[in-house]
Amino acid sequence: MSLRFKLKKSFSTGFSIDAGFAVEEELLVLFGPSGAGKTQILKMISGIITPDEGAVSVGGETLFDSSRHINVPIRERKIGYLFQDYALFPHMTVFGNISYGISRLEKRRVSEKVAELIGVMRLSGLEDRYPHELSGGQKQRTALARTLAAEPRILLLDEPFSALDYQVREKLRADLLNIHKIYPITTIFVTHDLEEAFMLGRSIAVINNGRLEQTGPRDELFYRPRTRNVARFLGFRNIFDGTVEAADGSQVAIRTRELGLIKAGVPSGWTPSAGQKVSFCIRPEEVIVIRPDRVLGDRVQDNVLEGEILDVVGKGSTHVLYLKMHGEREASGMISGGQASESESTTVHSEDSPRLAAGSFKAGEGAALLKVEVPNFVLRKLALARGKRIRVSLKREDVWIIP
Repeated sequence: MSLRFKLKKSFSTGFSIDAGFAVEEELLVLFGPSGAGKTQILKMISGIITPDEGAVSVGGETLFDSSRHINVPIRERKIGYLFQDYALFPHMTVFGNISYGISRLEKRRVSEKVAELIGVMRLSGLEDRYPHELSGGQKQRTALARTLAAEPRILLLDEPFSALDYQVREKLRADLLNIHKIYPITTIFVTHDLEEAFMLGRSIAVINNGRLEQTGPRDELFYRPRTRNVARFLGFRNIFDGTVEAADGSQVAIRTRELGLIKAGVPSGWTPSAGQKVSFCIRPEEVIVIRPDRVLGDRVQDNVLEGEILDVVGKGSTHVLYLKMHGEREASGMISGGQASESESTTVHSEDSPRLAAGSFKAGEGAALLKVEVPNFVLRKLALARGKRIRVSLKREDVWIIP
């Protein structure tokens, strides 16, 4: 069932929200930093907080419309809301909590429905336990079962895994995806955890300071961010500024003080021009470490940089290298008709014309940190450690220019 909303609200603290989008029968992740307004948006959709203006509709039915003075009471909206603290009734058993919202049904139907949910939620044998006798994961599954028992049209999940340890969260994420297949309810899942957003979200909406920065399919946001904020929130970490030096339609050469000349593809709908200021980014895991024994050949590779490892930080199955990059790589701009520009120090001529040229690395005044994420086996195999100088490659198709 589709959910559409466009809401505005100003709070006494001075914080305000102005956001809206549509969710079409799917699981959408509402992602953003702490304090961005994610929880307040859920509360306005559910009716807990009354917006100053705007509208909310579910499946074509208007639940709130400030211009028409419509405000359907919470109990009549059929929206399920799972809070961060689960809000289980401490004096009720697992069975009692799950059946609470459907007690109006005949007993046989209640028993059947609760039994079904207990099986799906892996709560068998815990029916007579009270909340204080449950683990955090069991409490979470009980609360979700209680919410689903009422057969809501829309499901709102407010960081339901935030208080749980990593292994439990990992299992519950898989549970949630399976549950969504069994009960395909339009769902908004709030999180500020990047891994969680990537694992759960078919679609993602990024909220920052009460405003919607970008919404769309997961891969589009994770690899094609529209703003610097979205790139930063979604883990790019390597974000640089530069000036367009030359372009040939499908490719562009960007001059940077820190990295030298960087080649990238041209995003659809964007027309670069010489002298234009731009920002570009690349995910740490997309930066390729070049083996020291690899011979690049006569043709110098594009976007091959050299840097010194300042630090190595473990992240479980991967490590992040912090590379200190020095100065400008005096690389060429465009080669047109086989002739290089006068400013080039090294060029490689090609049969293709025009073409982005390649260049050599030369130390200069600029310096920057480039973050590179590598699997642990690569770290061990190449003996990557502090103080070591290495070469890396930024594949031009992985360098994204922020439009």
